[in-house]
Amino acid sequence: MLKSLITEAKTMLQIGMPLVIGQLGMVAMGVADVIQVGSIPNKGAVSVSAAGVVNTLFYSFAIIAIIAIAVVAPMISKAQAENDATKIQNLYRAVLKIAFYLGIATFLVNLIPIYFLDAFGQDPEVTALAKPFGVLIALSAIPTYYFLAIRQLSDGFSKTQLAMKVAVIALFMNIGLNYLLINGHWGFPALGLLGSGFATLFSRTFMMVAMWLVVHKNTEFKSFLKKNTEVKDNLVPYILKIGLPAGLQGFFEIGVFAAALIIVGWHGTYQQAAHLIAMSMCSVTYMMVTGIASASGIRVGHFWGLHDRAGIQMAGKVALGLSGGFMFLVATMFIVFTKWFVGLYTNDANVILVAIQLLIIGGLFQISDGLQATALGLLRGVADVNVPTFITIFSYWIIGLPIGYILGEVYDMNAAGVWIGLTAGLTASALLLNRRFYRLVKRMNMG
Repeated sequence: MLKSLITEAKTMLQIGMPLVIGQLGMVAMGVADVIQVGSIPNKGAVSVSAAGVVNTLFYSFAIIAIIAIAVVAPMISKAQAENDATKIQNLYRAVLKIAFYLGIATFLVNLIPIYFLDAFGQDPEVTALAKPFGVLIALSAIPTYYFLAIRQLSDGFSKTQLAMKVAVIALFMNIGLNYLLINGHWGFPALGLLGSGFATLFSRTFMMVAMWLVVHKNTEFKSFLKKNTEVKDNLVPYILKIGLPAGLQGFFEIGVFAAALIIVGWHGTYQQAAHLIAMSMCSVTYMMVTGIASASGIRVGHFWGLHDRAGIQMAGKVALGLSGGFMFLVATMFIVFTKWFVGLYTNDANVILVAIQLLIIGGLFQISDGLQATALGLLRGVADVNVPTFITIFSYWIIGLPIGYILGEVYDMNAAGVWIGLTAGLTASALLLNRRFYRLVKRMNMG
């Protein structure tokens, strides 16, 4: 038994580590944008604000499509285990169609708040910069979703290192293009924030094209790319039926943290700045653990295709053990080295005092956050999304946010109270989702 668990852990890490690095590459692209536009002479601060507004709006909607597309890799893994080449072909063609539909929808939906930015009471200078930049970022949804759709084929075959390499190259391309286009170097015009928008659009287009070439030139995938296979009409709705509820899970989680930011903001700039610092660190670790969650979904889909209940249960144990162990180490580091981590962001004594409190609480909820994220990945692997969506809504909005509001407002615990509420919500989500996974696997028909 122990040998099987160790073997499964090695396999999951081989699949998951490239996903983790790829996720970090995507996050680092946004971090690089903020750092580089912050260097614009006389307009650094306003450019950072404009970029922050646009990216917050973009990812609030984009997270739904990103997760909706990602449910296809476990489906392909299952079909591979069943030796169903036709289904793999049809899944791949269907997810390409979905990428186009969701890309156009995201572009159009993002244009609405961008156009009405003035109504949000933003600084006029921020609004003026954000509008053209926002159009470019919204447009980049189309190549981004195509990249994600194409990688579902390689990820489904556990070839996750292919997309990782493309994402890392695109990160350095984005940094280089930012250097050339923001302040103007080597004869290129100084476009400021707009230059960063073009850099992002070009880099994401490169990701789409490069991923297409990687997959279509790989001999292992050629038999699944035949043009004479038509997409079955039922596959696009089937993927969306599973993918959109899964995407809403991410939307509601982002939403509760956005609501928490607003509540914390009622207590002043120091509290809100401390909240953003602590959330920045917690977001990085969360993105890393989603790599393990995605790998767990792929492995569960594989064992499901083999009708192997014991394999599904083993994959669940290994995934939860890896994510729980990783987050335990993170929690320990956050608690032991709290002051050092916070000092990387600010030297303001008032902000540091609050941020230290929040990061200690954040360290405590890391384990719950990792376990709930992994449980969601496991459940997506067996195409269970509707009940988990209600669980996340209940945990975040019925338990977490009200407790945070009561502790923060009624009991005057300020930001610390809000974070205790978030911890309660994440813990409830972790317990309920894990219970759901193990009960569901026991009842699954493996015939």
